[in-house]
Amino acid sequence: MSSFRTYLQFLESSPVDADDSCLEGTPVLSEIVEPEAVLQWAPTVCAVFDPVDASTALCIISYESGGDPDSTNRDDPGRGSFGLMQINSDWWIGSEYHERMVGWFGRDDETYLDPAVNIGAAALLVNDPSLTGWHAWPSSRLCPHRHHEHTA
Repeated sequence: MSSFRTYLQFLESSPVDADDSCLEGTPVLSEIVEPEAVLQWAPTVCAVFDPVDASTALCIISYESGGDPDSTNRDDPGRGSFGLMQINSDWWIGSEYHERMVGWFGRDDETYLDPAVNIGAAALLVNDPSLTGWHAWPSSRLCPHRHHEHTA
């Protein structure tokens, strides 16, 4: 993943400044979504994920939200799941991530729905050595992905 500093710089820049050059080929996407609805987020994904993980992130976006940044699922545990990556509220509130997420991103639902914040939070979670990488998303079973190996 790009460094957090790079991510913050991305948040401060215009999305037009980002590109999707990190993608290698066409990502695998859900067959029921319009590819353009998902691929429009490629510049944001490329700004915060390693190239090897960018296609996986787009694949998961296709299954989790169909590319709709306002997508919510109130039926999920806690207060529900939000945004492009469907980040569950349990990651934001009441978890070991709470202080980090509040400090970095704020804590209201509108912040969670911000596409750059949502994708950035997913990148942080995927790359955390104490977690299981992409396996936090059940849809990852449908997406080609690498198994993250973390070294101490």
